[in-house]
Amino acid sequence: MQKKLVQSSLAISAAAALGLSGALVASPAMADNAPQKLDLQSEAHVQKALSGIEGVNAYGTDGGELSIGVAKKTDEIKKLEKKYQNIKVTEGIKELKPYAKNDLVGGAGYLVKAGEGGGACSTGFSGWDGDGKPVVLTAGHCSKIINEQTNEFDGDTTVDQTEKPSISQANGGEGFQASGNGVIGKWGFANFGGDLLEGADQDKWPEPSESDIDFAVINVDESKYNVKNGITDWSTADSDDLAKSTTEITEVGAHKDGAISKSGRTTGKTDGEVLPRSEYDFDYQNVGGRWVHGFGVTAPIDKPFSQPGDSGGGVYQGNTAVGVISGGGDLDANTSFTWVADLDHSLEESGTDFNLEKPGEETPEAPAAPKAEDQTIEPEGKIKGKAEAGAKVEVKWEAAEGEKGAQAKPQAENGSETVTADEDGNFSVEGPKAEGDYNFTATAIVDGQESKTTEFDVTVEKDESETPAPAEREIGIDPKQIAASDFVKEDNGVTITVKGFDEGEKVNLEVASGPEGVEGIELEETANENGAAAFSIYGTSAENPEAYLGKYDVEVTGANDTEDESALTGSFEVVADEDGSGGGSGGDDDGNNDDGNADGGAGDGNDDDGNGDGGSDLPRTGAELTGLAAGAGLLLVGGAAVVLTMRRKNNN
Repeated sequence: MQKKLVQSSLAISAAAALGLSGALVASPAMADNAPQKLDLQSEAHVQKALSGIEGVNAYGTDGGELSIGVAKKTDEIKKLEKKYQNIKVTEGIKELKPYAKNDLVGGAGYLVKAGEGGGACSTGFSGWDGDGKPVVLTAGHCSKIINEQTNEFDGDTTVDQTEKPSISQANGGEGFQASGNGVIGKWGFANFGGDLLEGADQDKWPEPSESDIDFAVINVDESKYNVKNGITDWSTADSDDLAKSTTEITEVGAHKDGAISKSGRTTGKTDGEVLPRSEYDFDYQNVGGRWVHGFGVTAPIDKPFSQPGDSGGGVYQGNTAVGVISGGGDLDANTSFTWVADLDHSLEESGTDFNLEKPGEETPEAPAAPKAEDQTIEPEGKIKGKAEAGAKVEVKWEAAEGEKGAQAKPQAENGSETVTADEDGNFSVEGPKAEGDYNFTATAIVDGQESKTTEFDVTVEKDESETPAPAEREIGIDPKQIAASDFVKEDNGVTITVKGFDEGEKVNLEVASGPEGVEGIELEETANENGAAAFSIYGTSAENPEAYLGKYDVEVTGANDTEDESALTGSFEVVADEDGSGGGSGGDDDGNNDDGNADGGAGDGNDDDGNGDGGSDLPRTGAELTGLAAGAGLLLVGGAAVVLTMRRKNNN
């Protein structure tokens, strides 16, 4: 038996340290006083303004202006745009699908813990075992804590997280930073070579055995990672997603003479040449003081095939997986040398059932094509159809061609939108704005499988029939002035009534501003069959009524508001007892009011601010606010917490 030594080892040192990134610090929330200009110096203020606003797909600040991108302007977006003068809204900005950075492919770096220290290795190939469980193949010595002086095992390492690709050494960084995707899993099978080769007398070393392999299996936690076929080329490391550019691996096989490639976290993707048996006639190599079965690969000294940290990295030829990196060093002054644990031999000796495709996983059947009839809508009206419940439906349209092949309407725009069918299979999209005839298509997507495409025609035209003039809006505030001691009585307080909205329309009241230290609150009600709604506000801190002293401005908007409609506004004032005009009506309209403005009676529809207080048909239907999350309506005055709240009043 020939024995030739190469000074080589990529074994892990317990002295290598891991570094973690800094902590997250929460910023204080912004007061909800609706300033005219949004403070863009504070990210907390920006996030507060955007919180709860759906449909924002992009945003950025520049030159004192907050730019937000939305697919389309919703009522919430329009209100936000009105609320702040330094907000610019751009339509047509769609939501993007994130890349799956927890996809685990071959050639990626991963961290291991070894006592107080740790190190980094590379994944070889990802796949599934015989039970369909996700696994990763790598080098066995990555599972061992190895004493650098004696080569003895001092224990086993623990699998940790994947390494952040963008700062890995293969991408020019220092490495050893966790990705944040969580611990990969646990060691399954693991073996590093045979018995330790001790002493200077090589004749006394143990003979190598077929079972002397440098090979390990990581049982992957599928709640944190998705194993994906392929081995990365490291060209997408800057995005921290190595799965975006890979070489597909279709089989596991024996190596052949000639060109060969590998991928690992230290040197990335590299190329070399298999050392032919005519030049290196060995099946076993001393790696870290132990025999390891495999084969040799050479590369130029200035472009080595592997370096420390590449251990376990996948070695492949074309689309065939042939091994994982075991050890390496210099063969001579011009040649680097790497020992590769041959994969076909390691799988056989370990009894590992490894599959590049998940066993029993069949391609799902294509979903049924959506159903959609030809239809006529008003500009920007709803286009409706049906598909499989929960399916993604991609709807596309283009203006129909005229007799001469030109679009019927030059202002018409082509478009597309993807929506999700509800639990009953219904889906809808907003139609084109320009009038004309359009050709539409709809395709359902379920589990990545596309249905056949359904074609249908849509005509967009305005409804020329007359629409009734909208009812004039009015707001009533009763009383306009209230003593502090009455304001904190639950049966008194201030009642705000509005009318002129659509039946069933969501009506929102906001205390837009108040005394210093008072945080604004909002309440939503539904307009009744008469288009009316009502709200009631009172204080809950009877022990400290003076905390509520001051003027409160309110504004009321409807969900169906257009850009031409402005909010109803009004105000009331909480005053010291000797200045007050008494409590509110408590919901009992008698048609009279102290200030003569007929807040609860027949009413003349006029108010100091021009919005009106009248309306005897306005019901008392407020709603309770005590119990809202985030302390809605909480006032901090002099260190004592008092609550400004709203209560539900029975319909009158």
